[in-house]
Amino acid sequence: MAVLEKIRVKFGILITILVALALLSFIIDPQTLQSAFQMMSSDNKVGEMNGKNINYREFYEDYDNYVKLYGMMGQNTNSEQAQASIRDITWQDYYTDLVFAPKAEKAGIYVGNQEMFDLTQGENISPVLLQQRIFADESGAFNRGALLNFVQSIDDDASGQSAAYWNLLEKNIYDAQLYSKYAALIHATSLENNVEKAALVAENNTTYDVDYVTIPLGFEPDSTVTVSDAEVKAYYNARKDNLKQPANRDIEYVMFEVEPSQADIEAKREAFDEVYEGFKTADNLKNYIALHSDAKWDNTWYAKDELEGEPEFQAVAFGRGAKVSEIREDGNTFSAVRVADRGQVADSAHVYYAAFALNDEAGADELVKTAKASRTVPEAFNEMGWLTQQITAANGLSDFDVVFAPNAGKVVKVRSINAQTLFVLYVTERTRAKEKVQLARLVGNILPSEETYRDFLMKATELSDKSNGKYEKFAEVCREENLPVIPVQNVTESTRRIGVVENARELVRWVFEKKTKKNSVSDVIIVDNKYYFVAAVTEVRKEGTVALQDVAEQFAFAIRSDKSLENLRAKVAEEIKDCATLQDVAAHYNLTINHGNGMSFGSQYQSGALLGAVVNAPEGKLCGPVKAEYGVTVFQVTGKNTGTYFLEDDVDTRVSQRADYALQVLDPVISTEANIKDYRARFF
Repeated sequence: MAVLEKIRVKFGILITILVALALLSFIIDPQTLQSAFQMMSSDNKVGEMNGKNINYREFYEDYDNYVKLYGMMGQNTNSEQAQASIRDITWQDYYTDLVFAPKAEKAGIYVGNQEMFDLTQGENISPVLLQQRIFADESGAFNRGALLNFVQSIDDDASGQSAAYWNLLEKNIYDAQLYSKYAALIHATSLENNVEKAALVAENNTTYDVDYVTIPLGFEPDSTVTVSDAEVKAYYNARKDNLKQPANRDIEYVMFEVEPSQADIEAKREAFDEVYEGFKTADNLKNYIALHSDAKWDNTWYAKDELEGEPEFQAVAFGRGAKVSEIREDGNTFSAVRVADRGQVADSAHVYYAAFALNDEAGADELVKTAKASRTVPEAFNEMGWLTQQITAANGLSDFDVVFAPNAGKVVKVRSINAQTLFVLYVTERTRAKEKVQLARLVGNILPSEETYRDFLMKATELSDKSNGKYEKFAEVCREENLPVIPVQNVTESTRRIGVVENARELVRWVFEKKTKKNSVSDVIIVDNKYYFVAAVTEVRKEGTVALQDVAEQFAFAIRSDKSLENLRAKVAEEIKDCATLQDVAAHYNLTINHGNGMSFGSQYQSGALLGAVVNAPEGKLCGPVKAEYGVTVFQVTGKNTGTYFLEDDVDTRVSQRADYALQVLDPVISTEANIKDYRARFF
């Protein structure tokens, strides 16, 4: 079975979507999800885009179609991260179809049939296909022959897997090209005319050498400065359009992380010592690992350098001493290894395959006979490409690892239990074999006992019970018992990580329940059967504009700082009016003269106000004071230089950078215009 990947990349925030994602499938019970959905809310909207509601059922069906497709490709995982990634892919499809594609159509952008042919089989192969490992040679470079063979074999695949995969690729190719053409349009319309280019070249080729003294504002507040409520409100009103926020909460929480007790560690060591003795002499290592290890049998063949991170095990595998390691304790794990097998094994092999039903031994044997007698790959085989152990392991095809052993020959028959298929594999080439070993790994995980779990739960329950749902009691108990209270601000419905916990969705759901109000305290919330939370909501903010009271202090500080700077500027101007030189100014304030060379419009570090004053200042004259970030500056231009290091090509580069920035800011602008609402966090 071929190794398949879905790649989607997005240039900036808006452009080409080809976000790299290995094909996945998930063991999910739809009935469980459906019943959970019905319990959660009568509002079944997962989101809104351009006035269209996206309901849970249709979103889940589209998501499930991806899951089924990935499942057909032999991928299995229960990872929450993988499930979140595929939900993001599904959401992005809705965004493309409902928001971006209509925008592109209005701009006159589309992808035609001939263009799609060129992107898939012509001279302008899409980056989507170039990234697919199934179409790569040994070096990882794109192989056009492998692509054409795959396309021509689609109709011969009765399972429909190849057709489904190709349809997925075609959609990704179409979407990626749509985004790419939109980006090209933005770049094409971002330009400077000849007059503007000449001005930019002249400005950036003129630099200024400056001596200056900066008089700092100081840390003591200016007692003469007052800020009224009316000024703060006016400042707020002038910035309201930039103060939008999603619904969010501030919380405080105490987390009890369940860790094995010393008694748990000692009990596990005693048990592990016992199975370790049997491990040293066991005849059937696979059976022994299956019965006594907390980790599955590892089929990997290791070269010496691949065990550098485990020097104790490397010494056993490739040294001349004992072939069973001592017990190693690493974190909450005991482990030991024993050499299970040793041989000459290749790192990778180029493989073709033919598939048969499990009961069609005769058909498979006939092809094996034909293939062994053939000098070239028979037509019955399809190209799988270059395989490594990492690829076979990731796709549940470790049965294929036999192809890496040179003594296996060029034709191998493999019965794959995972794929429920009988394969005949034809190996055309292998990398040079080297000495490798298989290690039997005996692993014992140190887990908290039931008593330990009960002790931690009792601690969390005690805090929750004493708090009695009230923040005042929660804070009081935490103070009295010296419990570590952790504050988190601006938690949104889409927040997943709280502190060190990656998937704290249960906690976030409680925070946003309708019954959860400001100053509410939770019961014990269990996450990952390891973290016990007791949380309190300390602030509730609705979706919309940030309230004046939430930013009043910050805005008052900004107004006060600006007034203080203006007072300082006026004061310094009065105090230095009799100073003839910059040295006089420095002496008056007991400060040092600083030097700035090469200031220009191309500089990235000077403040705008100072740069503007320097450009317009006569050479040799004492100028200022000019307001800076933390004080005011008095300066003197000591030299003006003209060069030719900034060229029209640099102008073009800057224009291109400006276009890239425009593309980045377009996505939130388009999303705002489309009034996108994302409620996925309520369901997943």
